[in-house]
Parts: sequence; structure tokens; C-alpha cells
Amino acid sequence: MRILERAAGVAQAAELYQELREGVEVSFRGGEIERVGAREVLGRALRVIVDGKLGFASTAGEEEEALVEAALASARYGDPAPFSFPELRCDDAAQVLDGEVLKIPPEELISWGEEAVRAIREEFPDVIVDAHLWRGKITVRLSNTSGGELSEARSSLSMGVEAQWIREGDIYLVWVSRTVRRREDLDPQVLIAEVLRYLRWGERVVPAPQGRPPVLLVPKGTLVLLLPLMVGFSGMSVALGTSPLKGKIGEQVFDPRFTLVDDGHLPFAPGSRSFDDEGVPTGRLPLAEGGVVKNFFYDLRAAALAKAEPTGSGIRGGFFRGSGFRSPPSPGLRNTVIQPGEGTLDGLIAGMKEGLIVADVLGLGQGNIQSGAFSNNVSTGFAVKDGRVIGRVKNTMIAGNSYEVLKDGLREIGGEPEWVYGLAHVPALLVEGVSVVTR
Repeated sequence: MRILERAAGVAQAAELYQELREGVEVSFRGGEIERVGAREVLGRALRVIVDGKLGFASTAGEEEEALVEAALASARYGDPAPFSFPELRCDDAAQVLDGEVLKIPPEELISWGEEAVRAIREEFPDVIVDAHLWRGKITVRLSNTSGGELSEARSSLSMGVEAQWIREGDIYLVWVSRTVRRREDLDPQVLIAEVLRYLRWGERVVPAPQGRPPVLLVPKGTLVLLLPLMVGFSGMSVALGTSPLKGKIGEQVFDPRFTLVDDGHLPFAPGSRSFDDEGVPTGRLPLAEGGVVKNFFYDLRAAALAKAEPTGSGIRGGFFRGSGFRSPPSPGLRNTVIQPGEGTLDGLIAGMKEGLIVADVLGLGQGNIQSGAFSNNVSTGFAVKDGRVIGRVKNTMIAGNSYEVLKDGLREIGGEPEWVYGLAHVPALLVEGVSVVTR
């Protein structure tokens, strides 16, 4: 509390965010154990309001006085702060801590990595296998000068497997990962099976279909369409007037089968939390229901600019939460959920006469995403002919507009949603209206 007290003595208002990450990390490189050990990181972030301007600074050390000075200095050049920090209270706790995750011993994490290496190399002995596993707890503590304090411990479990296949004139990289809060939600065998499936599909390189063939976006591939929507539904985009959805609450913008929800209270979901990173309680927020625009998501600043109410969507680290406490809160999604349809991935493929499967892309976010446009190189993609995968494609690019595709080009919604990067719970989407070109 000394940090907050020091800041309060010279600023109009102040907020201190603290995040303690503690757990066990296991990594494999080239099929061999690279690191096993405990890891603990304490991060602090301070926001201040001075003369109506917002200042921010963060540190992973114990430099309390330097943190305050840095936040005060940044306020001289900061953005206007048209909001006040809220009084901190939370009456509805989310389910975010699974004790079973904290009981997983390092030896079990090691065994998961070893099994991944063994299973992949048994079928593909030339493939280089890396893996990263983590289990632990993240404890967040938030206090501000408006009064009150909030604290919450959240479990975290993740596993990622990378398979690199290097052959003459060709490098093929497959990356599969899961991040969950509950032990029962991560099955290493499912990840291993997914890596093996992509390796089998990718043994042959074949020409990609040209023009505007049907495109099947597997769950990770759906981020191509979701990222522009994240920007469009953001309250900051609405406040700045850059969102194509501004003024369209209540309008039919998407296919009637398309329902998109951001749920901060989904039990044990990876993005769930009782309160956001500004101390505003979270909840379920429908963004589009039956294709109709319902809500936008706001942090404190965006809500003040748009003259709206904050939605518990002030998230640190950006859309993908990559930088964590090191960046200030901005409007962000907690758990993005697309309502699933019916059918398996194999069933969707079997129904394709000819088409392209997109599992991953390079340069996510390329294109004019404010308008919904995307243009991406396919890093992991496969050609389909007569209902079966015939091989992997190279040097292929896809382009289109998310709003147009999800309104007029949504052919089928799969029935098997998966967690993608701990951000979204989404099924595969079979769409039309996407341009496919090769070079």
C-alpha cells in the first residue's frame, strides 16, 4: 500500500494493480527436456490521474519509488482521463480456481511432454518436437484511492506442442496449444492427436484451389474473422467513430445463425474473472444474438467517451493479453463464445466438393481490420477434393471482409467448439466469399 499512498499524495487519483504468477514450468526442445522449475513473477502497475491526464508505469521489481515517479512523469504527456476510478467491491464471485491444477506434480507435466515427443516421433521420426507446459496460480490484487480492495486467485494450466518438419526445399511447422483453468479441461492426448492429424494431412504438397472456393476455418483459423469483430465491437472504436457497427444496435448485421457472446463469468473458462483489471464486476455480455447487434464492450475510459456504462471489459495486455500487467487496461474480451451448430469436423470436410482448410495464418490482423477486411498468408492449410484432404498448400493467401462473410457467406457452423489461445471458445466455420490466391 505504500505505493498507493505515495501516489495519492501527489496525484488526484491513483490505482495499483498487482499480479503474482507462481507455478511450475516444463519445456522440451528438440525432444529433450530443456527446463523444469518453479517460476514466480510479481508485477505491479500504477495508474495516476494528474491535472486531468492519465499516467501509467509498471515494474516486475521492487522499485516502489521509481514506479511512482515514472507514472507521474508519464501523466504530463498522457491522454485525458474523463473517468474516475470506481469504489472497489464485488458481490458475485466467478469460479476461477481449481485446486486440482495446483496439485499436478512436475513429473506429470514431464510425462505429458515425453508422451507427445514419443507419439509424434514414432510416426514421424524426422520431425523436431518442442513442448511447453505450465501449471500454476495467478493472484490479482487491486486497490485505488476511491476505496476498497479486491483480490482473486485464478488457476492456470497450459500445454503447447510444436512439430517442425524440415525437408529439402520445405519447412512445415505445426503448433497446437490449450490454456485452461480446470484440470479436466486439458487432455494431452487430444493435442497430440491434433498435431498428428496435421502432420498426416501435410505429408504431400498440392496446389491450392483458386478463386473463391469454400473455406473451412478450423477453430484456430476462425481468428481471421474474429479479430475484426473484436475491433468492431470495442467501445473505443465506437467512441472514436471508427467501428462499422456504430449506430447498429438492434440491426441484423450477421447471418441469423450467428450468435457471439463475451462471458466473463463462465465457470473455469480461461478468461473468467470476478472483476476486470479496473475493478468493475464482470458478467455475460451478448454482442450479437441471432445475427442482431446487441452490445459493445467498454472499459472505464471508452465508456466515459461514449457516454455508456462500463461492461467489466477493462483488460490488460491487449486483445491477446500478451503483455499482461505491463500495459494499461483497454477494452478487451474475456471469453469469446460463438454458439455452435451441428456436425463434426470430418463431416464438414466430407461435405466439401472442393475447398481449402485454414488452420493457421501468418500476420494475423493484416488488412484494414477496422472495416472488417482481412488479408493473410496461410501458414497451415490443406486442400480438399471430393470430401477428403488431399494435401498441404503453400504460398497461399486468403482475403475478404468479416462482416460480409458472416452475413452472406456463412455456410455451416460446426458442432465441436474448442478453446483457442485461452481467448475464444469457437467451432469450425465453413464459409464462402473468401478469395484464395497463390504465388
